[in-house]
Amino acid sequence: MTKLEKACRALYEQAFGVSGAFDDALFALTMPACLRAIVEGNAPKSMLFSIPYPIVTENGVTDARYLYAVATDPACRGQGLATKLLREVIAEGLPVFLRPSAPSLFDFYRAVGLSPVSPVQIEHGTALDTGTALGLTRLSPGAYLAARAAYLTSPFAAPTEAFLSLGYLGGGALEMAGQFVAFYEMRGREVLFKEWLGATHFAPRVAAFLGADSYELRTPCADGTPFGMAANCPEDLTFLIALD
Repeated sequence: MTKLEKACRALYEQAFGVSGAFDDALFALTMPACLRAIVEGNAPKSMLFSIPYPIVTENGVTDARYLYAVATDPACRGQGLATKLLREVIAEGLPVFLRPSAPSLFDFYRAVGLSPVSPVQIEHGTALDTGTALGLTRLSPGAYLAARAAYLTSPFAAPTEAFLSLGYLGGGALEMAGQFVAFYEMRGREVLFKEWLGATHFAPRVAAFLGADSYELRTPCADGTPFGMAANCPEDLTFLIALD
């Protein structure tokens, strides 16, 4: 690992307070090719990852980028560095999108030049074990990407298998043929269904199958709350699978 990569990892950990297997895998996947940074010497003043994440449209597949881990050195905050970095990425012309880490950040990203996209409905519930088998199939990243396409209308964001595999460190994907596909992450005794496509009434039973007590479920919903922010993207873009 180069000095710059080490410094970026330190800034990332300082900004987000995390360090573990997921972060090791993230840096292995994204460094140095996906790094965008404002650097002084070997020290990043502001950084983000611009990760390949194509968009499927009626005309085929469009190259796009998922922006992740926007972070600025505390000593350099208030100088507009993150804004400058984001605007440089947007100005390159590729479709870009991200998920704000907090609702309060939507205004910041709007001022930078991004617009809200991908409305979702978020549901919380309690696991329910009925003792009846559901006929679930566990899916590999490639199989999940193929299965989810049957439930989505273009344009929609389709992560690469390498990106999706990061989520498999803490979860996986399930399918009930003809009913739903779901991508999930375990968070202690709660399961987060990061993407659920299809019949949602199975969610309590799937949560029980996974050994959870409760669940949070995200599903596309035209009248829902915007999930992400985007620039150079179709307004009706569907984007659910995020690193969070």
